[in-house]
Amino acid sequence: MALPDFLLFTVVSVVTVYLPLFLQSVGYTTTQIGFLLAFFNVAGIIIPLFVTPLMSRTKRLGVVLLIIAAGMAVIPVPLFHYRGFALTALFLAVYAAFYRSAIPVCDSMINDTLGTHREKYGYVRVFGSIGFVVMSLILQHFIVLPECTVSEMTAWMSLPAVLFAVTVLPFTGAAKKTHKALSEQEAEDTGTFRETVVSFGAGYYLVLFVIFMQNMGMIPANQFLSLYVKDALHSDASGFVWAFNALCEIPFMFLSGRFIRRYGALPLLLICTGAVTVRMSLYAFIPNLAGVMLGQAMHSLTFGLFYPSCIMYCAQAAHGRRALVVSMTLFTMTGSLANVLGSSLGGWLIDFAGYKGMFCVFALMPAAGLILYGIIRRKIK
Repeated sequence: MALPDFLLFTVVSVVTVYLPLFLQSVGYTTTQIGFLLAFFNVAGIIIPLFVTPLMSRTKRLGVVLLIIAAGMAVIPVPLFHYRGFALTALFLAVYAAFYRSAIPVCDSMINDTLGTHREKYGYVRVFGSIGFVVMSLILQHFIVLPECTVSEMTAWMSLPAVLFAVTVLPFTGAAKKTHKALSEQEAEDTGTFRETVVSFGAGYYLVLFVIFMQNMGMIPANQFLSLYVKDALHSDASGFVWAFNALCEIPFMFLSGRFIRRYGALPLLLICTGAVTVRMSLYAFIPNLAGVMLGQAMHSLTFGLFYPSCIMYCAQAAHGRRALVVSMTLFTMTGSLANVLGSSLGGWLIDFAGYKGMFCVFALMPAAGLILYGIIRRKIK
C-alpha cells in the first residue's frame, strides 16, 4: 500500500497547494474562491454519504479505488476548459465526489491489510507525507503562475491521478482474505447501514464533533495559506512552505504508533486539537514568513500526530469490516463539512477583516470544541 498512498498524496498536494491559486489565475476573487471551495466540499459530504453503503459491502476496494483514480484524472479537463462560476462549481463538485472518497477508501484498505496491527498505520501513511513533500517541491520548481496555461493546470492535476491509477491496478484482482483474528467480527457485521451508524454510540459522535472543530480551526492553513503567502506576504514560496509543512509531519506520523500505544488515541487527539489554537495564533501575530514557518512546524502535532490518532480511534470504534469503511467515511465527511462552512466563512473574513482577523476567529474554534467536549462528556458518562 505504500506506493499507492505515495501517489495519492501527490494528487492531494496539487489540490491543496495550487487549486486556489489556479482558480485565482483564471479570474476568480477570494470570496468566489471561498464559495467554490465550499461547493467542492459540499459534494465531498453528500455524494460519499450515498455511495458509502455500497462501498461498505464490497470486498474489492481496489476496484472502487481505481474508479476514483480515473475520475480524478478525467474531470480536470472540463474543469479548466469551460469557464463560468456555475460550470466551475459543477465540475469541482464532481471532482470532489472522487477526491473526497479516495482517502477513506485507501485508509480502509490499509487498515484491512494491517488487521490486528492497525497501530502501524503510520508506517504506511508516512509514504503519503513523503509523496506530498516531493510533489510540493516539484510544483514549486516548475509552476510559474503568471505564465501557467490552462493546459498546464489540467496536466498538473490529471497526470498524478493517472500514475495513482496504475499503482492501484494490482489491488483490483481477487478479493483479499481478511485476517483470521477479524473473521469473527466479519461474521457478526451483518447490520444495515443505519444500524451500523447508530452502533458507534454517543461518545464516538462527541469525538467527531471535536474533530470537526479541529478541522474548522485548520481552515486558514488548509484552504487559504497559499493565497496568504502570495497576496499578503508577496512571496511565491507556496510550494516550499507546503513541502516544509508535510516534512514536519513525517517524524510524528512515523512514530505515531508508539505514542498511541503509550498514551492512547483519544488523549492525543484532544491535545493535538488544542495545538491548532496555538498554530493559528502564530500566523496571526507573527505576520511574516517566519511566522508561517513556525505555524507550519506545528503541523507535526496538528496533523502528523492528530491524523493517525483519529484513524486509530475510528478503527477501534468500528466492530467489523463494514463498520470500518463507514467509520472512515464519517471521519472524512466531518472534515468535508468543516471545509464547506470554513471555506465560505474564511473567504468572506479575508475580504472583510483581513488575514489576521481570519486567523484569530478560527483560532477560537478548537478551544471552544474542547470546552464543549469537557462539559458534555461528564453528562453522558
